[in-house]
Parts: sequence; structure tokens; C-alpha cells
Amino acid sequence: MYEKFIPPPFITYAIPIFFVLIGIELGIVKARGLQFYRWNDSISDLSMGILSQLWGLFQKIVGLGIYFFFYESFHVWEFSMTSLWAWAFALVFWDFCYYWFHRLSHEVNLFWAGHTIHHQSEEYNLIVALRQTGLGGLFSWVFYLPMAIVGIPPWMYLASGQINLIYQFWVHTRVVDRIGKLGEFLLSTPSHHRVHHAINPKYIDRNHGGILIIWDRIFGTFQEEEEPCVYGTVKPLRSFNPVFANLQYYLELFKFAWGTPGIWNKIQVFLRQPGWIPPTRTEPAKLVPIPEVSPESFKKYDPEPPLEVYAYAKAWFVGVLLVSFAFLLFYAKFNFMSQILLVTWVTMSLVIIGGLIEDKVWARPLELVRVLSSFLILGYFGLGIPSFLIGLVFLALSTFFFYRTRDLNPVT
Repeated sequence: MYEKFIPPPFITYAIPIFFVLIGIELGIVKARGLQFYRWNDSISDLSMGILSQLWGLFQKIVGLGIYFFFYESFHVWEFSMTSLWAWAFALVFWDFCYYWFHRLSHEVNLFWAGHTIHHQSEEYNLIVALRQTGLGGLFSWVFYLPMAIVGIPPWMYLASGQINLIYQFWVHTRVVDRIGKLGEFLLSTPSHHRVHHAINPKYIDRNHGGILIIWDRIFGTFQEEEEPCVYGTVKPLRSFNPVFANLQYYLELFKFAWGTPGIWNKIQVFLRQPGWIPPTRTEPAKLVPIPEVSPESFKKYDPEPPLEVYAYAKAWFVGVLLVSFAFLLFYAKFNFMSQILLVTWVTMSLVIIGGLIEDKVWARPLELVRVLSSFLILGYFGLGIPSFLIGLVFLALSTFFFYRTRDLNPVT
């Protein structure tokens, strides 16, 4: 059954709708004279979203396989795929499980390492909704096993999760204020989720609900939006490298645990909440205090490369985005080696594009390697004349870029 399973395609088909809504939000922002978007931050967010979808293809095999095992071995009831009540129950149950997964992703260091990626952007707009972890699938499946035991079929389980994620897209906006008393009381709304993304001390670890905000009201984690929000993470990432963004907190945890005395304290580094400092001989364990912030005092990470570099990076990013979307539509037709090869190329491309945007010294030499390797990729997939013509376009674009930037020295 598992081998022939075809997952629901809702997320992939929703991607074009997401971009239409992003365009509408951009139009509203521009008409109101607001600055809710920055190109460098948005490319970084979308890069994270691309890696989340591509890397997730390989992680879902593990999580879904375990769900199948628990469902087929231990399920208590049978839920019909054609029952509206079953679907309603599955959606609410998934949202309940998500609340606890999301909450513990803020309160346990090991889970925060996978979730912090979503909070690293210092802006708040619809593109930020697409900024997702590339490694979150390693642990998230654990929280949804009760659905398998109850008897939610795997397809219904995955569909409920995708519907939940699609709903959460629209709450990542600042152009919507409140939606009325009843909506604000029951649902996770843009106002509630702005609080969730803020690093103001009073907003930390609040409003974890996916579709419903009632879980936060019931379990004591609800907070109204009362003061202007400052977005990002308490310790800023200050990088547009999507691979580093995915690994950064894990590396910090292992480094911190390595230098922490005592086996139990080392274990607690992973299980305690972010900001936990282990006890010493003279002091008890403590939490690093959350500093006060304001929109006026907070300085965003905003590197400014030369215009030629920026234009080139944006052009290539659009190309990588389109290739990734096409791959997601047809990935099942690729063999495993082809999947690995293409995901590796996209990952390398996004890292180098991020380096170009940050004007890193290493980015331009690696870009030459990447462009030349693109010919090998095209040859491997055997597209014939079309691949040759595409390769010539890529080479011409890159040659023009290196010619125009030959006298420009990277900043970092």
C-alpha cells in the first residue's frame, strides 16, 4: 500500500496562487507607500522555501513510512474518506497536534533548531510564509502519530496538514488589521500571528495556533497585539545563506553542549528552552533575558551589493525558482539519482546566489564553477538541442556578468 501511495498535491498546486496573492500584497504596499518588502530578504525567504520543499521530499519518506506502520498496526477506528465529519475531525485534530508541535518547537532547543528558520526573516509579509525549514521533517512526524492510532488514513492526514499550511499563508501579512471579534476569538489571524513572529519580550513564545487560536486561549499562550512588532530572532542570523540558516542553530547547540561540563547538563542543552544557561559551581541555571526592542532602534541586516551583481543574482534566482517548481510537479518521473543531482544543483545555486547578494568574496569564483557545472547537468538529462540552447543563454548571461563586474571588489 505504501509503495503505491500518491500524496495529495495541494501545496504544489497552491504555489501559483501564493504568488498571485504576493503580487496583490506588493501592489497594496506600494500604493500605500509602505516598505514591507526587501529584495534580498525576499530572495532569502524563497530560497528557504525551495529547499524546504526539495529536501522535504527525502524526509517525508521516513515520516510517512512510520505513520503508515502505526496506522496499519494500531489504528483503533476506521474513518471514511468520504465523510465530512471525518474530514472536520481530522482538520481539528491535526491543528491540535500542530499546536503542541509548534509550541514545543519554541520551548525545546532541539525542536527550535528546526523551526528558527521560519522566524529568521526581519520582515513580515506573505513571502515570509514560504520561509520553511529544510530539516523539520526529521522530528515533526512524532507529534502526529496519535492521528494514526485513532485511525486517520494517511492521505487524509497529509491533506489535513497541507490545508493547515495553506491557511497559514495568509496570516503572514501586515496589510490586514483585525477581522472582527468572532474571527479574532476563534481563528489564528494576521494580528495574532504578527505577535507570534515578534521578538518584543511580551510577545515571545505566544500564539502558536495554526488555524485555530482557541488552543492558545485554553493552554495559556495567547497574547493580543498591543505594541508595534519587531521581527526576526532574538539573536539575528545575519546571513542569506540558506544552508547555513538551516544548520546554524544545530551547530550552536552541539558546540555549546561540547563545552558544557557534565553529561546531564549536556543533554539538557538540547531539551531546555532557548536561552538556557546551565548551572555552575557558584550560580544556578538561568535564562538569558530577552532585550527590549523597538522598530526605531532595531537595525536590519541589509547588505547592498553592486547593482550589476544584484541584477544578475535576481535573474538567476528566477531561473532556479522555475526549475524547482517544474521539478516538484514531475519529480516522481525522475529516478533517485536524477533527483539527488538536481536537488544538489539547486542547493548549490541558492547558496551562491545568497553569497552574491551579500557580496561575499567566494561567491563569484564559485559562480563560474556553478555555471560550467550547469552544462553537465543539462547533458546528463539529455535534453538535446533545447539543453544546448539553454546552456548558451546561461553562458552568455554569465559572461556578460563577469565582464561587467571585473573591476568590482567584493566587500566581505
